[in-house]
Amino acid sequence: MNLTQLIYVSKATQLMGMLSLTQILDSSVRWNEAHELTGVLFYDNGHFCQLLEGDRYEILNVWERINSDNRHHILRRLELTAIEQRSYPDWKLRYYGAEQIARHFKHMAVVLDGMPEHDHELLKIMRTIIVE
Repeated sequence: MNLTQLIYVSKATQLMGMLSLTQILDSSVRWNEAHELTGVLFYDNGHFCQLLEGDRYEILNVWERINSDNRHHILRRLELTAIEQRSYPDWKLRYYGAEQIARHFKHMAVVLDGMPEHDHELLKIMRTIIVE
């Protein structure tokens, strides 16, 4: 398997309520499980940041799907990298919303705003997430 990690940030076309987020999470977990993808998704105040891991073909397939998803406005790929092993092998999709971000990732709340000048700091935070 050609393991690859994708990290992207996007702004939602509209603020997402819990029902919308739950639907996204449910379908994403099913998709990830069927395609052997793992990762973590953050959402706060209309901004998404996601790290996905898996086979390069599957990752690129998901990236195309995300690019054509009309719920995203301003979408930027921060990184697409070959990796030796998964950072989150058991997480089909771990989710952190605003409350968990404020509690566990205080620095992320400041940089999860879709601004390119925060990309470096956001990538640094994404790489330090520890499997619980």
